[in-house]
Amino acid sequence: MEAILNYTLKISIALLALYLFYILVLRGQNSFRFNRAYLLLAPIIALRLPLIKWPTLLAPDTFASQALQAVQLDELVVNPYPPAAAETAATVQLVNTALLSLYLLGVALVLFKLVRQLWQIRQLKAQATLARQAEGINLYHLNSPYPAFAFGKNIFLSRLQEQLHPQEREQVLAHELAHVKYGHTWDVLLYEVLSAILWFHPAVWLLKQELRDVHEYQADDAVVTRHQTQKYTSLLSREALLSMGLPVGSYFTKPQVLKRLHMLQLQGRKPSWIRPLLAAPLLLVLTFLLARQQATAEHQGLTAASDSLTSKLPPAPLRDAEVVAPAPSREQPYTYVEQMPIFEGGDEAMLAFLGKNIRYPEQAEDAGTEGLVVLSFVVEADGSLHDITVVKSLGDGTEEEAIRVVEKMDGMWHPGRQNGRAVPVQYTLPVRFAIR
Repeated sequence: MEAILNYTLKISIALLALYLFYILVLRGQNSFRFNRAYLLLAPIIALRLPLIKWPTLLAPDTFASQALQAVQLDELVVNPYPPAAAETAATVQLVNTALLSLYLLGVALVLFKLVRQLWQIRQLKAQATLARQAEGINLYHLNSPYPAFAFGKNIFLSRLQEQLHPQEREQVLAHELAHVKYGHTWDVLLYEVLSAILWFHPAVWLLKQELRDVHEYQADDAVVTRHQTQKYTSLLSREALLSMGLPVGSYFTKPQVLKRLHMLQLQGRKPSWIRPLLAAPLLLVLTFLLARQQATAEHQGLTAASDSLTSKLPPAPLRDAEVVAPAPSREQPYTYVEQMPIFEGGDEAMLAFLGKNIRYPEQAEDAGTEGLVVLSFVVEADGSLHDITVVKSLGDGTEEEAIRVVEKMDGMWHPGRQNGRAVPVQYTLPVRFAIR
């Protein structure tokens, strides 16, 4: 669950940065094609960036550095009293289940709204009269007083457009025809799905509205290439701003008319190429920061374990450490893969298992021994555990107890996968023995 929350946080940071960049740099520019592509890719980039792996920053020249270049599990605290790990894990599991249920409920509500809107459009189409069909595009007439709108390869006109001058009706039709030819409907449907996935982040809803604005700018630009700009702006100014609660369509009348009129004033101006180029450095910075954070997440145990090694180990080599080199025939273990190994039941179940099975050694308790034991092990491609070694020893039977419990987890893991292939992954597990 911690990994999911970390991934969600990185998505939120990327999405917010991409939205702010659009508002501050690209919004208001007449680079409609680039702005459209940027807005379409922004949520997809935000979802993908946290998955990019930055090259390892540590040189694997010693066993200790190799062990530390592994995914560190949460620290397990062992007390000489009956552990409450199971109860704590159950509470955490309950909270995680509630959060997951809330997220899935949000996804379901957004998708339900989309399905309802699609059904409403289908109902309108069933009630409409097919007036014309050409080049795979259908023109329908509605008896209801709806504003003109386009969906897919269908254009819908109503009694409202019959009140317009024939030349004005031609402009309205040209506007909706541009929506069809540009394929704006598919943009909207894609964003509806992305909105369902990222419903919890306000930026995705704001980006969706910005994309709708760009759609209108593109359609308006297509109209004024064939019709006089002044007459078209006059038509926009006189059109009533209607709303019919079917936002998956592309409408001629929209609340952003004032913004559309402003963009029409830029007609004929050459789009700026400098501002779009600034998106490249933004993506590089985000990639470096988020991938760097991912690399840091992979080695989050480095600082804590290194401090323990330097402060609690004698200057001599680790005399208590058992170094079992992997067999030459086995694949070199990974430190991070696309799909990490999973203990049966998840991280909370693993901590509950460890807390239930590990005991404070009597020898250590009698001697008052307290401190940290750090183990390293590899989850193999078949889910078995190998190369269980002691990276940081404590004595008085503590490392033997930690190894005993880790060995009990053998066969209880689902292996990690890279490019769809099961691969070995190395972990470190810090176990702290403390007498309260």
